[in-house]
Amino acid sequence: MKNTGFREEVLNVLLAQLLDEQGIISAPEQSLKQVSQSRRIPDVLVSFRGLRTAIEGKVDDNPTAKEEVLKNARERVEQGIAHIGISVLYPSSLRKVSFTTVKSELNKTRLQIAIYSEAGEQGWTEGDATYLGTMLRRTFDQLVEEDVVTQAVAALNAGVEVFAQALNSSPAAIERSADLLGVGEPSSKEPDDLQVDDE
Repeated sequence: MKNTGFREEVLNVLLAQLLDEQGIISAPEQSLKQVSQSRRIPDVLVSFRGLRTAIEGKVDDNPTAKEEVLKNARERVEQGIAHIGISVLYPSSLRKVSFTTVKSELNKTRLQIAIYSEAGEQGWTEGDATYLGTMLRRTFDQLVEEDVVTQAVAALNAGVEVFAQALNSSPAAIERSADLLGVGEPSSKEPDDLQVDDE
């Protein structure tokens, strides 16, 4: 089916504006005025309680839209572009609304929404822009509850420990690493001011 009417990017920007007007997110002006041509950049990148939040949306007149938009939101989080990825599936009826009323229509339209974050994925659900705000607050609470940062630090520490053990088992690797870092053994002649006096 040939897509007509508003592009998905326009709907994403209008949704971000609605969330911004409700005080749910803060949207940098450049995110709302221009859509990047690069698919590595989300359709719209906003801030929700200090967390980078990507809004990825598609219209449901494309049979693969649901899978694609969820994949895009997941990738934004996994690539570190965003902490939270919002997948939105817009009804195709929004493409037929006049430009002067599309924002108010979008505000009361029930959307299919899924959220992916560092705490996991919330499955597809349905609601309007206000409901999306509720979902975002719930996601934030979940991130705080599960203390994702602590889990990330623990994973990083475990990786450092594995690396240190691997280095320990190979003296040649230690020497090469020390050379690369410019670290050497201390010289046998210590400066007088660094020696500890037992008196």
